[in-house]
This record gives sequence, C-alpha cells and structure tokens, in this order.
Amino acid sequence: MHIGILGINHKSAPLELREKLAKVCNRLFHPHSFFTNTVPSVLLSTCNRTEIYFSSQDPSETHTYFLSKMRSELEEEFEHRVYAYFGSDCFFHLARVTAGMDSALVGETEIQGQVKQAYESAIGLQPLSKELHFLFQKSLKIGKQIRASTSLTKKVPSIEEAILQAGETEFGTLHGKKLLFVGISEINYKIFRTFAHNGLTEITLCNRTDQKAETIAKKEQVKHLSWRELSRWYEYDLVLCATKSPDFLLHKAPVRISPTLLVDLSVPRNIDPRLNAHPGITLLNLDELNHSLNQKQQQKLAEIAYIESKLILEATKRQVNLFKLKELRRTQGLFQHAS
Repeated sequence: MHIGILGINHKSAPLELREKLAKVCNRLFHPHSFFTNTVPSVLLSTCNRTEIYFSSQDPSETHTYFLSKMRSELEEEFEHRVYAYFGSDCFFHLARVTAGMDSALVGETEIQGQVKQAYESAIGLQPLSKELHFLFQKSLKIGKQIRASTSLTKKVPSIEEAILQAGETEFGTLHGKKLLFVGISEINYKIFRTFAHNGLTEITLCNRTDQKAETIAKKEQVKHLSWRELSRWYEYDLVLCATKSPDFLLHKAPVRISPTLLVDLSVPRNIDPRLNAHPGITLLNLDELNHSLNQKQQQKLAEIAYIESKLILEATKRQVNLFKLKELRRTQGLFQHAS
C-alpha cells in the first residue's frame, strides 16, 4: 500500500509548537493548495492533532518533500516532534486514532466524526487514490466496531465535566455566575449543553457570525453578545473560547478585574497566554485540561493494550490482506485481458 502519514499530536509536542504547525499545515495542505492538487491527501486537523495522510508511488520521498516545505515555513526546530508511518503502519495508526485509542480522552467519540468529516471534505474537493479511500473507509469501520464491541467508551472522563469542575474549584459554585461562550463550535455546544443540564442559566453566546449566535441563543433561551462587543469579555466570570480563528481574540484586560476563569480550547490559541499573569485571571488551555483528565484514565491501560494489540491489529492485518488479494486479482485480470 503506497500510503503515508506525517503528523503531530498532544503526545509528541507541546501546545505552542502544535499551534504553529497547525497554521503551517492548514496553509500548505488545505484541499485547494498546490500540494494536495498534485499529491492525493487528506488533512486531519483537530484541537489535539494535525496529520496529513497521502498516497504516492514513493511515500518516503513524499514525506521528505512535505517536511522540507514545512521547514521552509517554520524556523523553529520541529522534526523531532513529528511522526511518520507508511503502508500498514499508517493504516494501524489511523484505525487507532479513529477508535479513540490515540485521543487525549481515550475512548472519546468525537474523533470518529472528525475523521469522517476530513475524509468527506477531501473527497468533495479533489480526486483521492483507491488506497486513501480504502484507508479511511476501513479505519472508520474499525472505529465503529471497537466502540460496539468494547466498554472503553463508557464513562469516559469528559472535557465538559473537567471544565465544570474547574469552575467549581475557582468559584465554589457556578450558579449565579455569568458564562460567555465564544464560538459555536461542536465542543462549545457540548459544554453549553452540560452546563444547561446542571441548571446554569446565566449563559451568553458570541460568534463571528452574529446571526448564527443570535438564532441559537433565542432557541436555547440564553443571551447573545454581538461580535463587535467581544472586548467586553471581562464582564463575565467564565469565558470559554473554541473557534477556528488563527489569532488571539482575547488579549487585553482592565487593570482591575473581578476573578475570572478563561478556558482556551482552540488550536491555534484564541486567548493571549500573557493574560494568565493578570492577578484577577486564571487561564486554562487544552494541554492543562488534558493532563488533569489523563490522571483519571490510568485504570484503562490494560483494556487499551488488549484493544490495540488484539482487536485493531488483527482487523487492520485482515483488511490489508484483503486489499492485496483484490489488487492481485485485478492485476491478473488485466494481464489475461492483454494476452
């Protein structure tokens, strides 16, 4: 199988480097770029990982070429932080990712949808090779099978619960506190639903597209803050940012401010980390939340090892053998037709 992957994630690199490489990869390897028009590829970009999956006659050479282009865009040393897999190892990696085995929250389900969305977005904008179609279709299938046949996805510590707990630690209780959600992303909406389920009502939504935020706010019976008024963020007790903006959205605060908890779930980050030096502000980023959640997952290590070494490895080997058999039959058919 002539496939490969070049990537960086929450395990291989700190947040600061991940956000820089995410910007570079989104410039170089987005579906309309020169590289993706010449090399069939799929860009998987989430808050915890940026990975480019590709197919070519010489994946190792393509990997070297992609690295050189990334190097020309980023002065900082990063090669020791990225990983690469080829052939069946690439398939095994994506199957692990799709099944949630490589996630910060092991067993989480969002990654399945994110992989599917990345694949479908690539299909709509460029022709993909049969190897890439095979890679993504079978990895998505294995991800579903793992979730259906194991208990790993049950009682997964969630980031929304971690934020709720952080808020209660900071304020004692979040009831009566003013909460601002910046961005109507999937993760922000999940956190919003969790907060609402816990009886929190002082919720305000803010989004670059004001009409979208206003519509959802009206539907959910919460408040709406227009985008041009985002500079008033310091009037809220808890602010959660989760957008795709490449820039800082929160970067200035008054000298005097009541205790405020800021949570930045964006990669690249949306909240200037220098705000954490303000005596009235506590800032949490994605890596800090992941660290607290990882401590709750240690009891799952034995089950994770079994799933990876037994279920996923066997499934990927079986699918690779089927792919090779189909290719052999196709080649034999072409040979017989030619003779």
